[in-house]
Amino acid sequence: MAVWYRSHLIPFGLALIAFLIITTGGWIRISDAGESCPDWPQCFGTWGFDVSEEEQAQWWEENPDEIDSRGAQHRYTTDQIFTEWAHRGLVGIIGILVIYSHYTAWSLKEKIGSRTYKTHYVATIFLVLQAVLGYITVDLDNAPWTVSLHLFMALTFTSSLLAVSLFWWQGQEGLPDNLTVKNINSRNQNMISLVIILILIQLLIGAYLSTSYHRGACGVGTTGWPLCSSKIIPSFSEFGVLLQLGHRFSALVIGGVLVWARMQMEDEVIIKTFNLALGFFGLNIALGGIYILSASDGEFPGWISLLHLLVGALTFLSIATAYLLCIVSKEDKSND
Repeated sequence: MAVWYRSHLIPFGLALIAFLIITTGGWIRISDAGESCPDWPQCFGTWGFDVSEEEQAQWWEENPDEIDSRGAQHRYTTDQIFTEWAHRGLVGIIGILVIYSHYTAWSLKEKIGSRTYKTHYVATIFLVLQAVLGYITVDLDNAPWTVSLHLFMALTFTSSLLAVSLFWWQGQEGLPDNLTVKNINSRNQNMISLVIILILIQLLIGAYLSTSYHRGACGVGTTGWPLCSSKIIPSFSEFGVLLQLGHRFSALVIGGVLVWARMQMEDEVIIKTFNLALGFFGLNIALGGIYILSASDGEFPGWISLLHLLVGALTFLSIATAYLLCIVSKEDKSND
C-alpha cells in the first residue's frame, strides 16, 4: 500500500469534509430548506433532487403523515432541495471514507499506536450518532433543540477527527516542533477546557436563537444593534428578547475569558492558537452586528448568517486544537 494512504492527512481530509457538511447544514437552516427532503434517506421518494411542484404535491397526497409545519400547499425550490440532497450526499461520502480510514488505522495500529485506533473508533461512533440525529431533526420538523444538538454532534465529530489526525501524526513520524506544546500544566489545560465549553454553549444558543425565529427579537437595523429596541434595558417580557440579550451578554463574557486565558498561557504554540481564536471571535462579533444592521422588513442576509456560523465554528475548533495539541504532546513526552 502506498505511503500516502497511511498518512495522517487522511483524517485531516475527513475533518475538512466534516466542516463542509457543517457549511451545507448551516445553509439548509438559513435557506429554510430543512424539510425540503421530507423522507429519509430518499427525497420525495426519489434518489435525485429535481422534484417538480407537481411531483411534490403528488407525494404529499400519498404521504399525508409527512406534511410538515409549512402545510401541504408549500412547495420547495430546486435549489432548496439540492442543498438538503447535497448535505446528505456528503454525509454518505464521508461515511464511506471514514470506514476506509477506520480500517487503515486498525491495520496500522501497531505502527501509529493503539490510542489512534481507539480514538478513530470513537469518531466512527460519532458519525453514526450524527446520522441518527440528522434523521431525528428531519422527523421532528427541525425543532430548535434538535438543530442545536445536531450542530453539537457535528462539532464533536469534527474535533474527534482532528484528534485522530494528531495522534496519527505523532505515532507515524512525531509532531513537528511548531506544533509541539513544550510547557504543559494542568491549570492551563483546565482553562482551555473552560473556554471550549463556553464557546460551545454560545454556538448552541446561537443555533437555537436563529432556528426559533427570535433573531429579530430586538428589532433590525440601528434599532436592533448595538442596543435592543433602541433601549439599553428593554422589556424582558418576551422570551426572544431574553434569549437575544443572553446571547449578546455571553459573547462579551466569553471574549473577556478568551483574553484572560490567553494572558495565562505560557507555551508559544498555545498562544498562537489563542491569537487565532481571538481573531475569529472578534470578527464574529462584528458579523453578528452587521447581520442585524443589514436586515430589513424581516429579511436577514443569509450569507452573513452562514459566515457567522462558520467563523464561530472555527473559533471553537481553534481552541479544541489547542487542547488536543496539549494531550498529544503530553503523551509524546511520556513515551520518551
